[in-house]
Amino acid sequence: MEDLHEIKKVIHDLLVDRMGEVNDADLFLIRKRALETGLDNQQFGLLLQEVHNSINWVKLRDEQEGKDRVMGLPVNLFEQQVKSLNKLGEVLFNDRIKALRYLEDHIFLKENINYLSNQNVDLTMGFLDIYSTERDPEKRFLKIVYQLNKSLPFKVGHESFTTLNDLLQKGWHNYDFFEAIYNKFVAGHLQLWIKQCFPELADVLPRGKSFKDFIYFIYSFNSEYPFYIGQELFLTPEDIAVRAKKESGFWPVLLKSIQDEHLFTWLERTGRNNIIVDYQVQTKLLIDQEKNQHDLVCGLIQKLIEIIQPEIELPSLAVSVDQLSFLGIESKPLFQPITISLSNTGFVKATVSLDQKIDGIVIEEGYVSFFDLERAKSITLHLNIDPLKLVKNRLYTLNLNIKTNYQTLSIPISVKTVFPLKTFLFYLLKYAFFTSVFFGFIRILISAANGGNTWLKPEIVWRHISAQVPTNHVAYIAIFTLSVAIPILLWPKIKKIEKI
Repeated sequence: MEDLHEIKKVIHDLLVDRMGEVNDADLFLIRKRALETGLDNQQFGLLLQEVHNSINWVKLRDEQEGKDRVMGLPVNLFEQQVKSLNKLGEVLFNDRIKALRYLEDHIFLKENINYLSNQNVDLTMGFLDIYSTERDPEKRFLKIVYQLNKSLPFKVGHESFTTLNDLLQKGWHNYDFFEAIYNKFVAGHLQLWIKQCFPELADVLPRGKSFKDFIYFIYSFNSEYPFYIGQELFLTPEDIAVRAKKESGFWPVLLKSIQDEHLFTWLERTGRNNIIVDYQVQTKLLIDQEKNQHDLVCGLIQKLIEIIQPEIELPSLAVSVDQLSFLGIESKPLFQPITISLSNTGFVKATVSLDQKIDGIVIEEGYVSFFDLERAKSITLHLNIDPLKLVKNRLYTLNLNIKTNYQTLSIPISVKTVFPLKTFLFYLLKYAFFTSVFFGFIRILISAANGGNTWLKPEIVWRHISAQVPTNHVAYIAIFTLSVAIPILLWPKIKKIEKI
């Protein structure tokens, strides 16, 4: 069985819903439930009167019909009874599709406002001015409903908000919703609501409708709000620096926020102008001189991190050698590897060069970059020394300089070439041997062509020139041809082997 409290609640809700006008069917059902609890008809009548008297009917009518309600017959609009301008605004606001049809011309608007304002012609003319000057149907709708009822909420999607803070707080929980708020700002709808319902905030509204203007407005309203970079939310600049030190993919997104002036707008509105000034001063030269887009992005963000966190350890380089000394180079070219590595974290770009230009001593000069987040922590360069281009027995001293914005490393190099005596003797004996073998081979062929005799007769060789060529002279011609052709044919092969 229901208790007396539940019966009172049922009666109260029914009276409020019907605005005190309960029909016989409703009364019969309530009486039946009351009698089931043990009340008689007289007690039920007293209970009904008690609940009726407990309701503040004036306040209820003010809430539902508006304080400025007319005393005459209501206006029937969208199946609701309208007796005040506030209620008219509420009914139009709650059914936007029908309201746009209602506002296709000013006939209904003129008649209803004139009647509900108790024939206030000046007020009616003010609404007609709004209607005629605003050509955009959506803006016209919003201007009229918020002029009629300044307590109406602001809608984004299917959600309604009664204060600007509630609206923006929702944007910090969901970036898609934050973008939806911005779209309302671009359309001018948010500004209409603020101007009509919160005129004290109208002074902080910007003239433009860009994202930068939107951010300016938000942080002028409340500088304690967090800040979006991409779709990530940050409470402080220090949080941004921490995030940047974890992933290189975040750096281009952060730089875009800087270039679009979104980050600087947030910093300026939150009283962090020192970061902006330091960044602009310290990056001016880099922006003017750096042509490589990747290195420019990394250099700018590295500098921003250093400004935000001045206590951070600056990037430093280390070299695999302290000095280089080559004092006995003979003839073979020398290729000496030199490894440069990043000792800690961050991005740094270095200039590699020799302090003297010496023909025969070269290295891959130019710029090299190091970035721990892209696993580019080391690079190996090669010092190339060509002894054939250097003066023998002369000592060459120079320095390899590695310079960054944070440090300068100098590696001393000493080079001295000597005459390759051992190599010279080796090749001399080597080709003397090959020459001896070659002429010995020719001598054997001549001997074979002479019938096995080792030597020609001296008197034939020196006294009878016409008898020098034996009967088998064709063999001797072939031997002579071989003695000339073999060196000619072998020469390209020798050049390739000896790299001449």
